[in-house]
Amino acid sequence: MTSDVARFLGFAFANADVLIEVDARGLVGFATGALQHVLGISDADLIGQPIDRVVAAGDRGLVRRLLRTAGPNRRLEPRVVALTGGMQATLSGYRLGRSPNVQLTLTRMESREAGVTQPARDAETGLLDPEAFQAQLGERFGVDVGKAPPKLTLIKIPDFGEVKSRLGPELTLRLLGEVGALLRMHAADDTLATRLGEDRFGLVHGSDVSADTLADEIATTGAGLSPDGRALESEKLTLDMSAPGLSREDAGRVLMFTVKSFAEETANFDISTMHDAVKLLVDQTVTRVTSLRSTLSDDRLKLQFQPIVSLATRGLHHYEALARFPNGAPGPTIAFAEQIGMVHDVDLLVCEKTLETLAADPAVQIAVNMSAASLSSDIFVVAFQRLVARDPALRSRLLVEVTESTGLTDLPRAARILEDLRRAGHRICLDDFGAGAASFPYIQALPVDFVKIDGSYVRRLGGSPRDDAILRAMVGLCREIRVQVIAEMVETQDQAAQLNAWGFELAQGYHFGRPADRPAYKPPSLFAPPSPARRSLAEGRT
Repeated sequence: MTSDVARFLGFAFANADVLIEVDARGLVGFATGALQHVLGISDADLIGQPIDRVVAAGDRGLVRRLLRTAGPNRRLEPRVVALTGGMQATLSGYRLGRSPNVQLTLTRMESREAGVTQPARDAETGLLDPEAFQAQLGERFGVDVGKAPPKLTLIKIPDFGEVKSRLGPELTLRLLGEVGALLRMHAADDTLATRLGEDRFGLVHGSDVSADTLADEIATTGAGLSPDGRALESEKLTLDMSAPGLSREDAGRVLMFTVKSFAEETANFDISTMHDAVKLLVDQTVTRVTSLRSTLSDDRLKLQFQPIVSLATRGLHHYEALARFPNGAPGPTIAFAEQIGMVHDVDLLVCEKTLETLAADPAVQIAVNMSAASLSSDIFVVAFQRLVARDPALRSRLLVEVTESTGLTDLPRAARILEDLRRAGHRICLDDFGAGAASFPYIQALPVDFVKIDGSYVRRLGGSPRDDAILRAMVGLCREIRVQVIAEMVETQDQAAQLNAWGFELAQGYHFGRPADRPAYKPPSLFAPPSPARRSLAEGRT
C-alpha cells in the first residue's frame, strides 16, 4: 500500500467504520473496515456482490438511486439507512471526477442516536407508514421547504394488482423500492414521504418539485423493470397549502389535518376523481384555521364559569372555566383545535384569562381544562409554567383538569409533569372518568386529587341496576385511593341526594348553576324542583 493510499484510508476511517467502492453496475469492487462487526461478512465474501447485500430491503432502492444520481466530484448527502444485520448507520459517499465508481462510507450510529425511537417505515418502500407520517407532520408544523408554504402531492398507481401479476414478486419489490426512493429524495425531508396504502403514496415538498416529473420518473422506472417495456401509469394530485393570511405554521397544521382526514375517510380513493373533494377539504380547513387563529389573536375567546359544590353542605368548592367561541359550539371547536394542533394555544389563553380572574377575586378557586395533547407538549408545559410563575401565589387557587379526548401515550412522562404541578401548588383533576378504556390505567398511573365521573352515568342514574352498581363501584374505588369524586351533569335534587348517599363529595350541573360570565354562586334550595332543561352529552368541554 502506498503512503498516499494509506493516508486516504486513514482520512476515510477517521469518522467511518466501513469503506466500500461500488461500480456502475452496483457491484462492490473494494471493501474494508469493520465489515464483520457491522455487516457480519468478510471483505472476500462481499467483493463482486451487489450493494443490495449490504442494505436492508426498505433502503435498497434509495441507495441505488443515490448511486445513479451522484454527479462528478459530488458528495452524497448523508442518509441514515438500515443494514441487513439490523444495525443503523449513516451512509455517505463521493464520486471522484468522471469515474463510474462511487466510494461509500458507513458509520455506525452512536448508542444514544440508535436508542432514539425512529419513525415506523414500510418494509417494502422505506417510506413512513401513515401514522408515523401524520405524527411527523404534527411535530413539524411549518416544515421548511423554501420560501413558499409546503405542497402535498398524492400519487396512486392504478390497477396495481395487474401490475404485480405482470411483474412478479421480485420485480414488484424492486419497483416499490424505486418508487419509495424517488419520493424520499424529492420530499422536503426523508421523513416527509409516506405509503398511504398498497398503491397510494404521498410526499411533502417545495415548489421546486413537479408532480409531472415524479409521474414521468415512475413511468420510466416501470418501463425499465417490465419485461414488455410498458411504462407505469400513475395518477397524481398536488395541493398547495398557501392561503392569504395563513402562516407557515398554520399551513403545516392544515397539511396534517388534510392528510389525516384523507387517509381515514377515503381508504379506496380514486385520485383522478377526488381533486374537487380534496380541494374543498383543504379550503374548508384553511377557513376554520384562519377563523380560530383570528379568534385567539383578536381576543374574542371568552370565559364562563360553572360552580362545583359540596353535596353535603351545598357550599361552593371551586369553579370550572369554560371556553366560549364567537362562532360554533365549544365542544366541536375544541375537538377541531385538538385535531389541528392548536389546542395548546387555546389552553394557554384560557389559563391566562383565568389567572386574571383569580388575581381580581381572591375568594375563588378555578379549574382550567388541559388537553392531553397540551400535556404531551414540552413547549406547552414550559409556557404554562412561565405563565403561572408571574404570580406564584395564584397556583394554589388554579386547579388543572386533564381531559383525555386525544389520549395520553406516555403515562410515566405525564405523571412526572403532573407531580411537578402538584409540588408547585396546583391540584389535579381527571376529567370524564369512566368514559374511555384508558380511565383506569390513568387513575393508576397519574397523581390526581379529584376524579370527575363522566356525566353519562349520572344521566342514567336509577335507570339500570347495572349502571348504578358501576357508579357505586367507581366512587368506592376513588374513596379507597383517597381521591375526591366529582359528579357532573347533576340536574335534579333527587340526583344530588342519591349521589351524596353513595359517597360522592362534589357535584357540578345545572341544578347548582349554569355557566355564567362571572364567578357567582347561589346555593339552590334543598326543595328546588327538577330543572326542565337538560344538557346534551354532545356539548363536550362546556
